[in-house]
Amino acid sequence: MDERIKDHLMFLNRYYLLLADARRMSPDEFLKDRIRQASTERFLHLAIESCLNIGNRILALYQFTKPIRTPVTYADIFRELEQLGVVDRDFASRLMEMARFRNRLVHLYWELEPETVYDILQKRLEDFVAFRDKVTDFLNAHPL
Repeated sequence: MDERIKDHLMFLNRYYLLLADARRMSPDEFLKDRIRQASTERFLHLAIESCLNIGNRILALYQFTKPIRTPVTYADIFRELEQLGVVDRDFASRLMEMARFRNRLVHLYWELEPETVYDILQKRLEDFVAFRDKVTDFLNAHPL
């Protein structure tokens, strides 16, 4: 497996474990703890960035063997991963939502509601594990 992808998979796992720890908090605990809210937002951002970096690297590696368009937006990275066969359409849609949430984390952070962050933490965290598994399965099945 490509070393850059390995590194980013390691980072993704590290961020996932930190987020899984935060997920154990009750809603009341989370909403009262501004430091935990901020760290959760940051680790979500870093986990999403890891997914984007992995996706970009896969596209760069396979661009000469498969018809791949150059992504214009972060969401496009996941659309192209669908075209490549790394993820299915439903999962690609969820990942594209993740990319859009990344943009909110970075560019509209003052509009984020802690309840929204907690909800994502509770309902979408396993998407990072699923992404890791789908990437690993694809790379194992399609070596360069």
